[in-house]
Amino acid sequence: MKNIIAVVFIIAFCSCSSNNTQQSSANPNNYTAPDDIAIKKAVDDAYAALSFKDGQQPKYDNIKNAFIPQAQLINYITDTAQILSIDDFVKAFKNYVQTTNIQTFDEQEIYGRTDQFGNIAQRISSYKTYINSNDIVKERGVNSFQLIKTPQGWKVSSIIWDVEKSGLSIPDVYLGK
Repeated sequence: MKNIIAVVFIIAFCSCSSNNTQQSSANPNNYTAPDDIAIKKAVDDAYAALSFKDGQQPKYDNIKNAFIPQAQLINYITDTAQILSIDDFVKAFKNYVQTTNIQTFDEQEIYGRTDQFGNIAQRISSYKTYINSNDIVKERGVNSFQLIKTPQGWKVSSIIWDVEKSGLSIPDVYLGK
């Protein structure tokens, strides 16, 4: 059961960027400040490290590089929060890819919104996940990334997510409607 739960929350983690994003809800004139671009790139880099095509492997070192060393990854795929360190997450994801014969893994952001104040930011990111097929969406959900500005640039300090399930659909506001 723990392996199944780990697999599900790992799936929820990844999101590749798409063209359907909004940079900042605090920016009604669609002006893109340099930090908005850097924050979105930090999130996209985290997603890209997990996504891979047939014949490739996830970029496990890049996963860690996108996060601060003390990062927490928290999912609510079940009714109880499951909390992992970045090291534990990478181990669980690697195990999932190897034991379930994942050949391709891709998540795409459906909609995103960034809010920033000074050296802190959050990005709400609705996503869809593809596993071993680009034809069937395996999962949809919402990721909430918390980021901090470090001397090395913007890094993810935590991610909290949940997935669509019976009685829980992504609200229109998180789909850009």
